[in-house]
Amino acid sequence: MDKIGLITDITDSEAAIDQGRKWLDTAGYEVDGRIRYRHGLSLAMMRFKDAQILAPSDLETLVLAEYIFLTQELHFCDPTDTQAYASLTRAIRSFDDAFLALQTVETPVAYRNAETTYPHHYKYRVKEMPKDAFHIACALHRTRIQNILRAPGINLAEKDLLIQRSANMTTAQTVYLTKQYAALNTVASAASQERTDTT
Repeated sequence: MDKIGLITDITDSEAAIDQGRKWLDTAGYEVDGRIRYRHGLSLAMMRFKDAQILAPSDLETLVLAEYIFLTQELHFCDPTDTQAYASLTRAIRSFDDAFLALQTVETPVAYRNAETTYPHHYKYRVKEMPKDAFHIACALHRTRIQNILRAPGINLAEKDLLIQRSANMTTAQTVYLTKQYAALNTVASAASQERTDTT
């Protein structure tokens, strides 16, 4: 899968969804609006599924797909819709932090140092791993999506896309957990080997 192509399609899908919504509310453009809206939803669904499949080998692309979609939503959001604008802005900022955590977990020694700064109380852990910025971003975004899904009157195709995006956040956390385990076990194994070598 071409990463640039996937990201381009995610960008195009949100643009099509937004244009379709506007045309649905514009006399004489309703049919074109429905076609454009459906095309955007279909393209987004296909690409979010592709990103989910790729996640075990390329977690960054899955997160980047969501990040780009959110950025496009913010771009098309009316700034006078202050609640939606604030919610999108918060989500984007939390993913900015998630990218930093993802970069750090790829370096076991750096991640071990970061890990020691998290309490071992269960509230600060996800399956014994630090509940860091990556987990927080995914969990908060999943909650945000669940809140949207509770609203009445959402098109069923759009609901399906929201459900897929929520599932992608669960997949992201699952893959990230394996990276956390790998990072911390690599450091522990290296320390154990070093102790063995010196005795």
